[in-house]
Amino acid sequence: MSVETLNRQQAILEAANELIATVSMDQRLTYINLAGRRMLGIPVSLNLDLERLHVRDFHPSDSYQLLNEQIFPQVVASCETWEGELELRNLKGEVFPAHLTLVPHTSEAKDEVLWITGIFRDLRRRKEFEAQRRLAMRVFESTIEGIMVTDGRARIQQVNAAFTDITGYQPEEVLGLTPKVLQSKHHDKAFYKAMWDSIAEVDHWKGEVWNRRKDGSVYLQWLSINCVRNELGEIENYISIIHDLSELRAKEAQIQHLAHHDVLTGLGNRHQLNERLNHAVRQAKSQQEELALLLVDLGHIQIINETFGHNWCDKLISEQSKKLRKRVGDADMLVRVGADEFALLVEDYDLVHDITQLANDIKNTLQKPVVIEGKQVALSPSIGVAFFPVDGLDADTLLSNAQAALSEAKNAGRDAFRFFDHKMTEEARNLLNLEQALRTAIEGKGLSLHFQPKVQLIDQQIYGVEALIRWQHPELGSLSPAVFIPLAEESGLIIEIGAWVVEETCRALVRWRDAGLVLPRVAINIAVQQLDNAAFPDWFESLLKHYNLGLDNFELEITETGLMQNELCALDTLSMLKQKGFRIALDDFGTGYSSLSYLRKLPLSTLKIDRSFIQDMGSDDASLSIVKTIVQLAHNLKLDLVAEGVEEEAQALQLLTMGCQQAQGFLYYKPLPEKELVKLLKSL
Repeated sequence: MSVETLNRQQAILEAANELIATVSMDQRLTYINLAGRRMLGIPVSLNLDLERLHVRDFHPSDSYQLLNEQIFPQVVASCETWEGELELRNLKGEVFPAHLTLVPHTSEAKDEVLWITGIFRDLRRRKEFEAQRRLAMRVFESTIEGIMVTDGRARIQQVNAAFTDITGYQPEEVLGLTPKVLQSKHHDKAFYKAMWDSIAEVDHWKGEVWNRRKDGSVYLQWLSINCVRNELGEIENYISIIHDLSELRAKEAQIQHLAHHDVLTGLGNRHQLNERLNHAVRQAKSQQEELALLLVDLGHIQIINETFGHNWCDKLISEQSKKLRKRVGDADMLVRVGADEFALLVEDYDLVHDITQLANDIKNTLQKPVVIEGKQVALSPSIGVAFFPVDGLDADTLLSNAQAALSEAKNAGRDAFRFFDHKMTEEARNLLNLEQALRTAIEGKGLSLHFQPKVQLIDQQIYGVEALIRWQHPELGSLSPAVFIPLAEESGLIIEIGAWVVEETCRALVRWRDAGLVLPRVAINIAVQQLDNAAFPDWFESLLKHYNLGLDNFELEITETGLMQNELCALDTLSMLKQKGFRIALDDFGTGYSSLSYLRKLPLSTLKIDRSFIQDMGSDDASLSIVKTIVQLAHNLKLDLVAEGVEEEAQALQLLTMGCQQAQGFLYYKPLPEKELVKLLKSL
């Protein structure tokens, strides 16, 4: 072979894009072309005769093991070419896939392999392309949108599974056809002309289209069409993305219905009332008509809920709503605006007497006993009525005044209806202003604590104090808790006030501890609403850990009357508090008419005799007998006993003689501001 021929062959090898290498029988690289050196990171200057490289240097261990133990022996034994995929590793340690062809070179007798040529083609780009293609196909088949691909003449070439789900057509039924097979005839020629004009101008179009499924049903879809052009600018494909809007529209309709209707009763809800009331008021103004708005409260639903459970209570509300619906006219709007509250808008009536009769009929209807699943209840409904235009010239005022009338009916003892009285507005406004001021006081510095010491009757030594909240109103001055605590309970602010009292008491105890004082046990009044929260015991316990205070620093007081308002929830929470180690005192004992069996269930540490019995026991034999009974009861139940409101020496001596050991009252100490209490504790 001439030198020219060898040089030509060498040039061909160096110009090739694949890795071409020759390998001796001991697996040493004897030659590698320029592309191979780039692929493996071998410097061009490296001389393979001087610096030996072996096959094992360019494969991961598992690939080399396969090559060394199976592939090379097979090629040598058969003297035949081998092809397959194998991983390479360059000198930087990067591993990548490659297609390998091994060509054995044999002796003249073709019975012995002298050396081997390896040809490698880098498969990284192909693998990436295949991965992208698989991903694209996976997306194509798994997307919820239907996809239809046509050629430049709009002949369908490919559709995905979602297309079949939406249209009902299998791929083989539409391939080669045009999208006209889906047309519903709901759009005219002008619609389609505008569509194709847009596609021709900007290469895409999107919008809502009515199409027809295979079964003939018509449906609304969101359609997006995009053009795919080749390098010459010619349209090769149209890609259509189809989203079925049927389910979406149905859900929107359902959401719209739920937004305006009550799920339990099927009646309209507060949102619908607001819309209808505003519309009715505008119409009544323009036509100089009158309206009547009635708010109906079923009565005592919370107690029924706690007694019989949510499901039974829901059935009761549903049953009462049916009775209301039968009683009111078809033209009247009846909605459910709260748990047990309904609103009735009457737009067509002649006389106020008609509304009076209607309200009375509704009351009588709802008062009748209801029997569900063998359980019977009788409700005490309340109804408030306001008229347009007399009681309000806009919807909000009319609704507010009807609510005020309803509150008046409730305060009257229920089983009643009331028309709005304008005096209520002023009272309601004053209460609202007071409530807003109380909110501000909770957030600011309007509230404070006073502490009334409690003493041992035998020697008048202080053993504890009761924390009592005070409010200094910026305009009205000092307000009694008898004024603002009921307001706080009605508005729900009692929860925030209760939390404030607990934390402020903790901070006070820390201040006294830092001052070196012996800490008295502090009694805190707990509202029954706080006990409704099952997390209250854990919250209280974590607060004490935060301030590094012990359980014995506190006694939690709950009133007997408050406890009877929500017995079930309160008992559970009190039991959790007792289990954690808190002391529980029952305040105002004797005023709630609780039975002894009820008292036995309470996890108590202390009984407090109500001040009314202490004040009257010197002149009223019944009060004296009650006090004696309570003292004996406390001894029998092994409970501590505290007499409240002790103001006279004779009362104290009488209580001590009966066996009562502890008391609080003006005879000993009035409620003191913190600074005065600290002075007192330091003097002891």
